[in-house]
Amino acid sequence: MIKVAFGSVPKDGGTFTFYRNQRPALLAHGIYLRCVTVGRREAGLVEPEYLDEGCVLLAPSARVVKRQARAFTEWCVAEEIDIVMGINSVAILSAIPHLPERVRVMARCANGFDHGYRITLAGRERLAEIVALTPRLRDTLIAEYGAPAERITLIPNGIDPAPFETAASRPRGQGKRIELGFLGRLEHGQKGVLHLPAIVQALAAEGVPFRLRIAGKGRDEGELRAALAGDIAAGRVELLGALGPASVPGFLAETDALLFTSHFEGCPNALLEAMMAGAVPVSSRIEGTTDFLIAEGETGFLCAADDHACFARHAATLERDRARLAQISAAVAAAARARLTNATAAAAYAELFARGMAEPPPAWHPRPWSEFRRDPNFQGGWSEWLPGGLQHSLERVVATLGLRGLAKQFSGPGDHRNENFR
Repeated sequence: MIKVAFGSVPKDGGTFTFYRNQRPALLAHGIYLRCVTVGRREAGLVEPEYLDEGCVLLAPSARVVKRQARAFTEWCVAEEIDIVMGINSVAILSAIPHLPERVRVMARCANGFDHGYRITLAGRERLAEIVALTPRLRDTLIAEYGAPAERITLIPNGIDPAPFETAASRPRGQGKRIELGFLGRLEHGQKGVLHLPAIVQALAAEGVPFRLRIAGKGRDEGELRAALAGDIAAGRVELLGALGPASVPGFLAETDALLFTSHFEGCPNALLEAMMAGAVPVSSRIEGTTDFLIAEGETGFLCAADDHACFARHAATLERDRARLAQISAAVAAAARARLTNATAAAAYAELFARGMAEPPPAWHPRPWSEFRRDPNFQGGWSEWLPGGLQHSLERVVATLGLRGLAKQFSGPGDHRNENFR
């Protein structure tokens, strides 16, 4: 049994979705994956409905990162952890220099922005292996951040197909209108959610009969709702709020085509889930990411994020050619099962972990705690003394008031909440 500690928080987010998808599949390979949440701040972010028997919460009242890092290190010793993947936990990444020599340190690059690349390479002197989810992430790590190419393995995210079998078998295009969907965080900087009103306008201009259902929550929901007020009143658009994992397959079963408007991504779970469910993706083109997942015209369509007419044109094509809609729906579901299952990903991770354990760890002598240093990729500040839930509430307030300088206390480039949600 290889024991792996994976830094995450049990809640609705891409990092924990990876853990939730891979834990059962990895057990079949003799890999015991633990979700490790450390410190008071992360404890305040936990959503209890996501907890399972592999989750552990350490030092839940500790505010000081050094104390959190020591608690994690002591836990690793007591549990005889073999591999640590700190991901975006400031406590775990800060603990890397102090971990026992026998512990292998690995990283997983899941975010296509500067902070994501930098935390991937935290503790690089000890990094045995690095996982990149897409060619774009891999190539950027090498070309712009000096990551060693020989230590990088490409492993896309994997989705369990079982919850999506009913959705994938549902014939698409049977209604009087095309059913469109959006699934993800209602935020524009990454997710491009404010492109949706212009796409809706372009659809109306095309004369396309449609309904767009938007599932998610986020800081730009108010602006999105205001921009779509007329369409909501007319019944063309519905805002459903956030969906729990159990509700996603049903939502996608009723979705003919998914509008995916992101500006940048790692390996987005919402897109993979839609593909697994047979919802045809009409997606922004993100080089090395969405064009790695989608075969243009065969398993979906790609557009520039701001080319709203392109999104509308492809949706119109699918609405008017129902046979093609059904054909691409079947093709994308089959392609997802061939390439993007959790079983496929788990086999690749199991091989990676076994290789890492077979090789000697990088030469390293753990540093004494007197030399502790907070990982430099994470900002400190007074906000870290607040519980995570209160920090989120205050972040929403300062964002609403437009106090951008104050908001940096909560969501600056060193904030580990900048994760790849759905």
